[in-house]
Amino acid sequence: MPAPENSRPGAAQWALARFALRDLRGSLRFYGVFIAALVLGVMAIVGVNATARAFRDGLAQQGAVLLGGDLAFRRAFGAPSEPQRAFLEQRGKVSQIITLRAMARRADAPGSALVELQAVDLAYPLTGAVKTEPPPPPGQSFFARLAARDGAFGLFADRTLGARLNVKIGDSLEIGAARFILAGWLASEPDSVGLIGFGPRLIVSDAALKATGLIMPGSVARLSLRLLLPPGKASDSDVAAVQKAFTAAFPDSGFEVHSRAEPSPQLARNVERFAQFLSLIGLTVLVCGGVGVGNSIRGLIDRKRKTLAILKALGASGGAAARFVLYQALTVAAASSLIGAALGLALPGLLAKILGGSLPFPLAPQLDGRDAFFGVVFGLLTALAFAAAPLDRARSVPATTLLRETALRDIGPLGRRGRLVAALSAAALFGFALIAGADWRLTAEFGVAVLVSFALLYGVARAIMALARRAPRSRNLSLRLAVANLHRPGALTPSFLISLGLGVTLLTALVGVERNLRAEIGESLPRDAPSFFFFDIQAAQAAAFEAFLRKEAPDGIVAVAPMLRGRIVEVNGVPAEQVKAGDKARWALEGDRGITFSDRAPDGSRLVAGQWWPQNYSGPPLVSMESGVAQGLGVKIGDTIAVNVLGRTLTARVASLRKVDWRSFNINFVMVFSRNAFAGAPFARLMTLGLPERPDPAREAALLADAAKNFPSVASVSLRETLATVDSLLGKLSVAIQSAASLAFVVSALVLAGALAAGRRARIYEAVVLKVLGATRGRLLGALALEFALLGAATAGFGVAAGSVVAALVARQLLDLGYKFFPAQAFGVALAAIAFALALGLLGTWRVLGEKPARRLHDE
Repeated sequence: MPAPENSRPGAAQWALARFALRDLRGSLRFYGVFIAALVLGVMAIVGVNATARAFRDGLAQQGAVLLGGDLAFRRAFGAPSEPQRAFLEQRGKVSQIITLRAMARRADAPGSALVELQAVDLAYPLTGAVKTEPPPPPGQSFFARLAARDGAFGLFADRTLGARLNVKIGDSLEIGAARFILAGWLASEPDSVGLIGFGPRLIVSDAALKATGLIMPGSVARLSLRLLLPPGKASDSDVAAVQKAFTAAFPDSGFEVHSRAEPSPQLARNVERFAQFLSLIGLTVLVCGGVGVGNSIRGLIDRKRKTLAILKALGASGGAAARFVLYQALTVAAASSLIGAALGLALPGLLAKILGGSLPFPLAPQLDGRDAFFGVVFGLLTALAFAAAPLDRARSVPATTLLRETALRDIGPLGRRGRLVAALSAAALFGFALIAGADWRLTAEFGVAVLVSFALLYGVARAIMALARRAPRSRNLSLRLAVANLHRPGALTPSFLISLGLGVTLLTALVGVERNLRAEIGESLPRDAPSFFFFDIQAAQAAAFEAFLRKEAPDGIVAVAPMLRGRIVEVNGVPAEQVKAGDKARWALEGDRGITFSDRAPDGSRLVAGQWWPQNYSGPPLVSMESGVAQGLGVKIGDTIAVNVLGRTLTARVASLRKVDWRSFNINFVMVFSRNAFAGAPFARLMTLGLPERPDPAREAALLADAAKNFPSVASVSLRETLATVDSLLGKLSVAIQSAASLAFVVSALVLAGALAAGRRARIYEAVVLKVLGATRGRLLGALALEFALLGAATAGFGVAAGSVVAALVARQLLDLGYKFFPAQAFGVALAAIAFALALGLLGTWRVLGEKPARRLHDE
């Protein structure tokens, strides 16, 4: 019985789909580039998202261990009041930790090093465990190894201390007025995640800290109280209730309170930003891979031209022929996206297994279908958006044209239906990226940048083709063939520019930003920049220490400023936790900041608004703020800022705004108060010493050693060594980012391989014709080499120019740096791009040169 009339279209579509899937079994090998491009792109997106999710889950699951308790209360050093201590002890177990910077010295040889000292009590750690090398003997506690024996306390240190002071386990060290024995190395410890210090971390007992004599009124130290709630009263709601109750009971305590739910907000935000940046790189990789998808579909249609021609000759419409390929493409795209999603989901577990404890943040890998779903949808939308153009052209090409060797090489502009499908698919991809992205504004800016980049690259490609078409004919046959190949129908020029151009632009921009950062940090150091910073200088020793510096370095320049530690607690009466700060100013609200007071504006800054208070001002407290931070906090002249210093809250009116030149490295602060604001408060001095001559490591080491020996409570920092450390960290971060960006080059290779494969049959045909006319293999090779070298040079020229513009915008607008063009690095990137294009092009067309004219002509 015949099928009803209205069921015939559905049956026909089902038959076409079955035919397409059956045909796919024999043509799957033609989808190699298509599969690789989508797998890599989806894997990059899913892998970054899954790793960021694993980090968030790790923070949530290990929050108490990372924080050192259920709650942590931190502020500049000042003993907690009896009511505050009693409040916490009534609710659980309490541990007190004091951290400060100090100088560690070898007892038997000259040499000193800045260290991050952490003094712990008997209750430490409340949760988790301190792992040391060697581990403690059976039955001996961690704290017992810190106890005093024969007049020396025990300490555990980060291994970098061994390299800096050339010490080993059992050696004697001096810190302040106390002597220590190195009991072992710190392998891992609770509450240290996300901490970046100027020196190696050391752990000593609270009794040892008292023996050092480093804690005095005004000392620059930090107090941290950890609270561990009883097992039956440690739910998330219990933790939140205790936090709320403490804040309500002691609103002016000055403590910055964190719960196990957010053990390190700054680290979480930094990792999220880094993951967001990598996600955009992954999306760039996926978009670049989309070009490869389009080339693959074009190449597939070229190979299937006879099959499509037969379908059309048998009465199939152009739409049916296009759907035949579309069914195959979507099937392969779905499978490729699933494979990429599976590999991306496996990435966090692989990182955790390979790197383990060396990761600077916790990972809790787990499979989450949301990450896979987003990746698969991204893959399908990308495939559809970039396959629309070749599919529409295959639909509109007559069967007779499909049977020619020149099919799909010059078939006119894209039809209205193809433009509509491509536009709708691209809009869907862009919209889904906005929904899935953590920052829709950043994603939108990225999308606009990609569209502009594609338009520019395509415009440059068309311009190159137009110039090549109008170029004078050369007498050199190889050059003439190479120039003709740049503008012939089906030329590789657009594919080369779009795929490789994005990669070169991205890499040039990253290299340019990194070089300018390094130049800003070290190479552009002002001649009058201080060589050393000395801090935690007590009032009783300030005059003697300044005299020491002037004696040891009579040619040096000494600067002195008072220094306290304080935390912003309110802005215009709004609690700091509720202030909506800009990205560049949020750090000012997180933790304690160095503050000072002065009767004049510090060197290296200039007033941009308001006026400085007069000499010996005695009215209500005034403050001068750095203009960038003030703008980020929404502060203007006349507003109020409340800071908590030594457990007391002081409110001051903003009298002026300053533009600070931080690159001068002069003593400067975000907040400078009027002198009367802290009358009677204990404070320390900060001093700098600038040496006019070129760096002399021997002289610097001797000066630091003498300062540590004669003034053991004074901590010092060498600006040269600090900048070298920052430069090293920047180099490692740059390698990580550039490694991620290099994935774009891998995808570019796939895209170009797809473009070469798509035009392979036409190139074979041309090579055969040229051989019949007398062209030698060497001449053809020379023509191909010239063609790809010209394409590589054009791509490199655009990529370096565009990347330099992007680097300049990032440096000036986002990082507030000057920009300098580094020709050596730019030339290196350009040369690498040309070599990459030449090698890939010749590898992709090598088999063309080996085609025998007789066999090819016989087939035709």
